[in-house]
Amino acid sequence: MTSADLPAGLGQPPAVAGRRQAHLVELTVMPGVRYSSVLGYLQAAAEADPEIAEACSFTKHVHMQGANAFEATCAKVLGALRDPLVVAFTVYFWNRPSTLELARRIKERWPRCRIVVGGNDVTHQQQVLFTEAPWVDVLVHGEGELRFRDLLRVFLRHEDPATADAEMAAVPGISYRSAGGEVVTTADAPRIADLGELPSPLLGTTWSDEDIARSRMLVYETNRGCPYSCAFCYWGGATNSKVRQFPMDRIRDELERIVRVAADGTQLFIADANFGIVARDVDIARHIVELCRRHGKRLLVMTNWAKNTNGRVVEIAGLLYRAGLTGAITLSAQSFDADVLQIANRRNIRVDNYRRMQTQFRAENIPTYTDLIWGLPGESLATHMAGIEEAIASGGAPVVYPLLLLNNTDYTHDRFRDVHGLRTRHVPCDPGNTDLLADVVIEHSQMSFEDWLSGMAFRIPLTLFHKCLLRSTLRVLAETSGVRTVDLVELLGSFLHEGGGEDPLLSFLMADYARSWREPESFDRARLYGYIGRPVIHEEVHYQAILRRIVGDEERAARYTRAAVDFLYEALTSEGRTLPDRAELDMVRDLDLAAAAVFRAGIHGKVERHELALPKAQFELLRTYGDVPVGAPVAASGEDLVHVRIEVPESRSRYPFSAYSLSVWHGSGRPLHDVNMRLDNQCTPEQGDRRSIAVP
Repeated sequence: MTSADLPAGLGQPPAVAGRRQAHLVELTVMPGVRYSSVLGYLQAAAEADPEIAEACSFTKHVHMQGANAFEATCAKVLGALRDPLVVAFTVYFWNRPSTLELARRIKERWPRCRIVVGGNDVTHQQQVLFTEAPWVDVLVHGEGELRFRDLLRVFLRHEDPATADAEMAAVPGISYRSAGGEVVTTADAPRIADLGELPSPLLGTTWSDEDIARSRMLVYETNRGCPYSCAFCYWGGATNSKVRQFPMDRIRDELERIVRVAADGTQLFIADANFGIVARDVDIARHIVELCRRHGKRLLVMTNWAKNTNGRVVEIAGLLYRAGLTGAITLSAQSFDADVLQIANRRNIRVDNYRRMQTQFRAENIPTYTDLIWGLPGESLATHMAGIEEAIASGGAPVVYPLLLLNNTDYTHDRFRDVHGLRTRHVPCDPGNTDLLADVVIEHSQMSFEDWLSGMAFRIPLTLFHKCLLRSTLRVLAETSGVRTVDLVELLGSFLHEGGGEDPLLSFLMADYARSWREPESFDRARLYGYIGRPVIHEEVHYQAILRRIVGDEERAARYTRAAVDFLYEALTSEGRTLPDRAELDMVRDLDLAAAAVFRAGIHGKVERHELALPKAQFELLRTYGDVPVGAPVAASGEDLVHVRIEVPESRSRYPFSAYSLSVWHGSGRPLHDVNMRLDNQCTPEQGDRRSIAVP
């Protein structure tokens, strides 16, 4: 066996004889990840102290924490320990239970080992944490690098924890259990003012080239801090704080190593709270583009974009998108209701900028998607649906998440919860992702539990029909009839519940999705995963199964979408709505079918070609909203039809597709941006005729 065969943490050099073991652990939900920015910074800061570097050997462990992997993870970590001095964990809401259980097993096996924890989920939670996990010795609040270094100095001088109380009390920013069993919390530690004082985990030997090359995602910071104070967010305790920047020369050198060493296709997540908020971020983006060109790499760059998206963000997004290094850009609206935003302390996020931003991005042909949170205090089902409509009507693509109640946020305060009547349940963040539990807000004074269920169930028809199957058709129907797109999608939701009149499996999947939110314990993982096939994304599994069922077969997709349009047309006709000519609407549906071939290509790996025609007026409408590329062909002067030849290349991402992956890597639900579309003078099919050729 070579080091390449070993899991993360075990491929590192063995502990040096005579040195005490210090182990650093992060349990992740991301498969294929073996790099941790947090653990790297902890080790680099500690080893910068000569006394610690001489006395300790460090081993980092990055492992999956899911139910199917947890026992194997425990065996790997426990098997690497040899009378450890300390084991330190970084804790998030998604890995808290498994992290604390692994810590318990370590403490049971080595009682004198110090267990140290830190991270957003446990910061300032000392009373709850030490009650929940009495085997924990120390809790670090906020930034942990310098505090961990300080703790190691104390541990090395005091092998017996009972003698360390006096020195522990002098370490700022921690809580610890004293020799007498009491929980002691020291004075707050200041934030690190000069981030350049922190040693780089990327410019030394903290991480090997192999660790970087074999990690499918690399998390990277260029700054810390966030000037906003959103009530639902706790950005490492740095909300409403000054943005502190790492030195630019260091960033250039670190990115040079990342791009040079990382595997082609690695995801680079820039973990700034607001990338694009400072002017130098444009230079950082240019540097990434140049490095990828020089080294012949295509990294997939993701980030948290600056909230008040400005011309700088458009420029950065354009640089990365045109270089093929990013997908759609996130517009973080969360809600479009002024009262909801005021409650959430987002008054500084100007909602009236949204349409302007969409116009700017559309002019640059850069796709976007819009984050919305369902369940924010003050939000009703009606205002939430109006917000989704705002995103769609502006040419955007909404992605809806449930509201999670995260520790240390304003929403968790007892008085706030009482005033707004917040009620939560500790359930999976999404049915099927049973390894990802959180306190989900399911009711408040403006939202009943039944309304919450309706809003969650709406996510499937929204994603299925607006992103994948009938985006163009819905646009034309909404524009012609005056009916909101969300109301059309709601009709299609009832159509989906009924199985489209021919497919009981679709009815079952929709009913099971709603039941799984209402009764999480009823979720049948084995059964649902059987419908999805392999591989599996452990989120939105019902949606994945429905999408595969419909688009996996071209004829089924044609029958299903035809029946769906029939359903909408009849419902709107009965209301006396003004509608487009049905033959013309079917031509638009043909365009949607050609677009849906992008997802079929992701399932079967085949290329398709489609030839079709559609009315010039409808094509121009779609181009105005960015549903087809801005530079798409138009009809010659005097012609009523646009004749188009479409080639569907191999999908940019393979099935399974989550709603998130569709947003990011398929043009924010604009699959026509993933095809090769051109005007062909020889392409003159009969009106409504569609010919497709599957190419192996």
